[in-house]
Amino acid sequence: MNTINILHIASFNGNIGDNANHNGLRNKLEKILFPKKLNFKEIEMREFYQSWNLRDFNSNAFIELCNEYHLVIIGGGNFFELKWDYSFTGTTINISKETLLKISTPILFFGLGCDIAKGASENAIYKFDEFLSNVTSSDNYLVSVRNDGSYQTLQSLYGTKYNDKIYRIADGAFFMTTDTYDFPELQCNYQSIGINIARDMESIRFNKNITYKEFINGFSTVLDTFLENNKLYQIILIPHIYSDLTAISDLLNYLNDKHRRTRVKVAPYLTGRGSESYIFGLYQQCKCILGMRFHSNVCAIAHNIPTIALSSYKKINDLYRELSLEDRLVNVNERGFEEVLLSKLNNTLKTLTTLSNEYAYKNEQLKKQNDSFYCDLKNWLERKGIL
Repeated sequence: MNTINILHIASFNGNIGDNANHNGLRNKLEKILFPKKLNFKEIEMREFYQSWNLRDFNSNAFIELCNEYHLVIIGGGNFFELKWDYSFTGTTINISKETLLKISTPILFFGLGCDIAKGASENAIYKFDEFLSNVTSSDNYLVSVRNDGSYQTLQSLYGTKYNDKIYRIADGAFFMTTDTYDFPELQCNYQSIGINIARDMESIRFNKNITYKEFINGFSTVLDTFLENNKLYQIILIPHIYSDLTAISDLLNYLNDKHRRTRVKVAPYLTGRGSESYIFGLYQQCKCILGMRFHSNVCAIAHNIPTIALSSYKKINDLYRELSLEDRLVNVNERGFEEVLLSKLNNTLKTLTTLSNEYAYKNEQLKKQNDSFYCDLKNWLERKGIL
């Protein structure tokens, strides 16, 4: 076959970081499967959510749809989150063993996040174990998790049971590409610092030492102090999902009026395929990125842009631990983070080239580590008669 028809089930209209993930995955697939042409049919994962209730994994319609394609890809995304007791798997992927048996098309579970930070019941843990046992014992499936602590989460739940059965790979966004645009956010007389902050999961991010409001207040003080002492810099606030706009608005309300009117820009809120090219292209115009979200950090690191992780969620710490970059973390949900952050920001701007070179080395290591996975993926597709 000259064309491989792929049914891709993932989040395409949610967090823009997911679009970066798909961008990178498709770049890798196009390289390893060249000269084959890849034809993707996209299905939004939210159509299977109970809140949307537009599709059913276990319907005959879905089974028949899968069997019309050469390959089904589920992911990437945080779809191995064990918080859904109603689900056959305990996760967002609410698919039964009986349904899987009726789908003859090979299924790639790509770079999924396994997450129990929001809690996981014994029932969900048991059902997920049953699901993993099923899909890792058949050559019709290939399962991988991303480098955000997911592998360690699996080990904490099931010991070494899946060590040799599930791949640990870099998030697809590490291999994304962007385009160049005429960015109106940029000003020729200022250098830019990109910032992404989040308000979702407020009770999880800020439920111990400080409140969300205290974080915003303290963060605004850091930025005002920095802008006052560094006249050649501006700030670009970059939303990844709609709720980030609330956090941005809250921050703007606390910033010095002169600063927010003259040296603060807000990037557009974009969703859907292609939007990642603009947003992360804008990242590349920044001297450094202060990021709270997972893909804010991933996409900056992937392009050798120095980062300061505004950590308020375990996944961010795990990402930097897996990359051996823990020194780039600032726990912004702890009292006293302001002084630590301001010092790290000032030091970062003094060592941009050194940090960028360090990130380039890390990215080269990641590429080499992931080459074996993509080689195995190609061999698997050959065994399944797709190549």
